[in-house]
Amino acid sequence: MAHDTIGVDSQKHLGRLKDQVRLIKRKDCERYEVAPIQNKLSFENGFFIVFHACQLLVQKNDGMILIGVGGPSGAGKTVFAEKIFNSMPDIAVISMDNYSDSSRIVDGNFDGKSLFHPFLFDALAFLLWCI
Repeated sequence: MAHDTIGVDSQKHLGRLKDQVRLIKRKDCERYEVAPIQNKLSFENGFFIVFHACQLLVQKNDGMILIGVGGPSGAGKTVFAEKIFNSMPDIAVISMDNYSDSSRIVDGNFDGKSLFHPFLFDALAFLLWCI
């Protein structure tokens, strides 16, 4: 079954960064989400892609848009989120830094699954309920 996609006008322009962003209509509702981007991106190119994707999502969806940024400790997730926050009005950032349980850090490893705090799940559940 073909997906309803938005963002790529023609195959000849796929070299342009903004044309790598495609929206796919979700099967379970009337909202759109960003299709996975296969290429590795630099910090600046990733920022541009996220910024452009947010613009497209705002045009196509009503209500809240939820964006997750993942990666290992020290990868730049917080800096990336702060740059997005400073560039876009009306957004909120929920940082995992606020939900870490420092008593469970073993040998300096901040990436363990045990670091997910119950309050984070409460915050995410509340956001999803609001959508």
